[in-house]
Amino acid sequence: MKIAVVGAPGTGRSTLVQALRQALQADAGMASSTVTKVLALEPHHPYELTLLLGLDLPQHCAADDTVALQADANLRHALATQSIAHAVVYGIHQARTDCALQAIAYRRALATKRPTAPSPAWHWNCETCSDTDCEHRLFSALLRKDDSVRQ
Repeated sequence: MKIAVVGAPGTGRSTLVQALRQALQADAGMASSTVTKVLALEPHHPYELTLLLGLDLPQHCAADDTVALQADANLRHALATQSIAHAVVYGIHQARTDCALQAIAYRRALATKRPTAPSPAWHWNCETCSDTDCEHRLFSALLRKDDSVRQ
């Protein structure tokens, strides 16, 4: 799984990336995962999961940190306009890493639940069916029955 970590300056991107790399290497099923610190979002986002770091660290509790607030607003705007699904990671120290690992586990569970085989065709009641092949079979059968009754 390719994971991007984005966040405003001072949100601990490098620290979280390092902690996630260590945690994922210890997990045999996730050892092939890559965690990347991303400074700017590309238009064609090549990551399966994006983690956005919240501004809850002690140095960002004051509302006067306009640089971090503006960077966070820009990241959120970019994620929204590019329709990039993401998880926001909060917490201090290990709690932040645990929050990120929980988001990764959730994304991984979603990926494994997807059906591998195509689903069967949906069947409606005939009154609401819009399947042209079905209609053709139905009316062809009715015409054959009508012809056999006439003879």
